[in-house]
Amino acid sequence: MGIHPFDNGFHVTPEQIDQFRRDGFVKLDGFLNADAVATLLDRVDVEMSRAPDNFKSEFSRLKYDFESEKTDVYELLERPYFQQALTSLVDRDLFLTFELCFELEKNVSKGFPWHVGVQSFGYQVAEEFGCTIWAPLHPIDTKSQRGGMAYVPEHVVSGRFIYDQIEPAIISTLEAKERAGIKTSMDDYFAMRSGILNSPTMMDILAFHQVEDDFAPGDVLLFNKYVVHRSVMLGEGALPRRAAFVMRFVDIDSHYDLQRAMNLEYPAEKYGYKAFTRSHIEIGAPDGARLADCSYFADRDRRMIRRAPTPPTQLRAAHGNP
Repeated sequence: MGIHPFDNGFHVTPEQIDQFRRDGFVKLDGFLNADAVATLLDRVDVEMSRAPDNFKSEFSRLKYDFESEKTDVYELLERPYFQQALTSLVDRDLFLTFELCFELEKNVSKGFPWHVGVQSFGYQVAEEFGCTIWAPLHPIDTKSQRGGMAYVPEHVVSGRFIYDQIEPAIISTLEAKERAGIKTSMDDYFAMRSGILNSPTMMDILAFHQVEDDFAPGDVLLFNKYVVHRSVMLGEGALPRRAAFVMRFVDIDSHYDLQRAMNLEYPAEKYGYKAFTRSHIEIGAPDGARLADCSYFADRDRRMIRRAPTPPTQLRAAHGNP
């Protein structure tokens, strides 16, 4: 394989692997080189220009369903350092599902409160692995303008119960209320979705255990789908806006959960809510289908990130053979 502009000398350390396994997240300094950052910034600028203008309360602009062709993204995923780093950290093969981008406006955008990525992973069987690469494309200085994210180590508070219990229980609770003659609304739905992690008690716990890091363009955060996290407002300073590029990955053998996808569709069907995305239901696969095989995902082979095969000599040594 020849030299590519996205090639990078990044190598994962044993300490980073240990941190990811313990905390569910790890910051990777210099994971993207300058060419990759510039390409992603151009990509985000194009997609932001297509962003809907009816979701201004959290972000100045956000885009869930990218329309641009993905050649540059696939080329990044194919870089040996990228594949080696991710598979070493998560200890499994991965499949790219979606790209997203978010933009905060200085002193205006609040971002998302404490949450886990149920919108981006709600179509997947709850106990199966998913993770995110979050790449801020402008500097983040926690002692000055801020504008990054805060996240809590999974060994302190894990969001697993949100996927396993709370998300399904929200829909069954709303349906039970309707059967009892109690009218519900979209506000009720979102109050339930955000209420537990943003209750006074939970917010107090999360605030005392949160981590908030500085980032230079090229640094990324890798975190699994159970890590509780929130946006941090971009305050007064030189940057008028801060953009971030996001990639969602699932275990390559993950499966489609149709009921969970239908749960995400509930507010649209019941209350006429126009969601950020309908990709969860547009996947259109049978319940239990392997996501990596779903026709919804074009160029499926190029979305795969696989561990390097073990050399035969290492295999023989592992089995005690000369």
